Amino acid sequence: MDRPTVHDEAGRNLHPIRYGLVAAVLLCAGAAAHLWYLIHDCPFDLSGDEAHYWEWARRLDWSYYSKGPLVAYIIAGSRWLLAGWSERVVGNEALAVRVPAILLSLGTGLGLYTLTWQTLRAPRLALAAVALTFTIPILAVGAVLMTIDAPLAFCYVWALVAVERGLRTRHRLPWIAAGVLIALGILAKYTMVLIFPAVGLAVLVEPSFRASLRRLGPYLATAIGLLGLVPILAWNAQHHWVSFRHVAGQAGVTGGHALDPLGPFSFLAGQFAVIGPIWFACLLCAVVGLWRKPQPQPPECHEASALRLLLCATVTPWLVFLVFSLITKIQPNWPVLALLPGLVVLVGWLARLLRHATTRRMARGVIAAGVVLGSVSVVMLHFTQWLMPALAWMARREPPWNLTPVAKYDPTARLRGWSDLGRAVGRAERLVAPGAFIITDDYQTASEIAFYCPGEPQVYCLQAALGDRQSQYDIWSNPIRNPELFVGRPCIYVGALKSELIGQGGLSHVALPGVRLAETVEHRVRGQLLRVWPVYVCDAFAGLPPELSRAFQRF
Repeated sequence: MDRPTVHDEAGRNLHPIRYGLVAAVLLCAGAAAHLWYLIHDCPFDLSGDEAHYWEWARRLDWSYYSKGPLVAYIIAGSRWLLAGWSERVVGNEALAVRVPAILLSLGTGLGLYTLTWQTLRAPRLALAAVALTFTIPILAVGAVLMTIDAPLAFCYVWALVAVERGLRTRHRLPWIAAGVLIALGILAKYTMVLIFPAVGLAVLVEPSFRASLRRLGPYLATAIGLLGLVPILAWNAQHHWVSFRHVAGQAGVTGGHALDPLGPFSFLAGQFAVIGPIWFACLLCAVVGLWRKPQPQPPECHEASALRLLLCATVTPWLVFLVFSLITKIQPNWPVLALLPGLVVLVGWLARLLRHATTRRMARGVIAAGVVLGSVSVVMLHFTQWLMPALAWMARREPPWNLTPVAKYDPTARLRGWSDLGRAVGRAERLVAPGAFIITDDYQTASEIAFYCPGEPQVYCLQAALGDRQSQYDIWSNPIRNPELFVGRPCIYVGALKSELIGQGGLSHVALPGVRLAETVEHRVRGQLLRVWPVYVCDAFAGLPPELSRAFQRF
């Protein structure tokens, strides 16, 4: 940094290192608390995505069906360093998978502090932005679960730090750093490319930024950043461009999606849920208020241009996903990029309200309510078992054929019971002859079994052949693509027994002759049934019906 001291809002000269140290201590304490939670108190197994990325890490490649390779390489490196320790501490590699999320969250917090200090020039507000992250549900979840959003958030916030410095100075080094971070972000998740229209919008609305277009830096950053697409393009060229078809389907641009006028409301409801209703409402007000008046008001000392960059980096992901919400369902975590610069905007706006006597009382009330509600939400997400009586009451009117009604209202239900299922599959292996293989009808279930079943076996997925979505399992060797390796062998099937596999539904071929139920796995929390899986065994897999095999070959 080139600003050794700053002037705070009370008029005293303060050294920013003091605030930085407090922020660092706060982030390290949070990281230590998360690690303690994972070791001692965590009731959750790996999420389906975490287990699937762990599968990727066992088979490293240039890219994968739905995402770039960065998350796989991070987990692979962590496994190499921490797998033995994780096995000794918790009995499996869960810690090796999740410790990178903790470290990346810490790095993202430091990046947020740096971005706030660099743009608002107020270390006290930078500390406040860091503190707010502990009250926002989606950021708390991202500090524990190792998904692609963890490296994406890290790369995005630090890329904004570099871009802001590059726009403000004539130095090329920030642009080179921005390019490297953009490339890494693309390798984590394709939405990193939204930084290009975000910065482009900032240049369009802020005249002082246009001088940078006459310098080499922005073009250098763009060229380096786009290099992140090279391994993804090379891999896709060898696999029929499946990643681009997958993304096009998710974006709603293929498959004949109908226009959904309620889509934007669903999108906004998702943001209210994962950010928190108070903070998200405040964030919307902050964007509107500071977009209208970005100029500093005494005693603020930020530059309006820096604030406009943050505003553009916030609204661009929102606007993109808001438009796409008309034709496809937007998952609440997809616009997470907007939240990081948005937090800087939020603390700047709240500080402005606190300075005015007419809005000070309201601002204090909003901040207190946001902190309390956010903190309670974060704690409850870590210990949802405390909410079981309330969730059971909410599910009291579910139809009787719904075997797991409470799971509909528990956002963490999908993180539970996988270790039970893995042990059950291990028991089922003893009921069939040696050489049995394991198949399922869902790619996340396949990944969870591979992780939690004793011996970490290779598991196969029939989801695409049964008419559902495709996954990385369709790229790897499997009973559909390589039937000669599987026909005649005993197998274990986990999931609902589809009619196509037992000679029903108009198909005469029986893929699982003599199939029988070995066990029904039930997972309960405080008496409430959350997960159910049937586990079947078959003495000799007969291969899939030709109709299903031909449908799969079109993939």
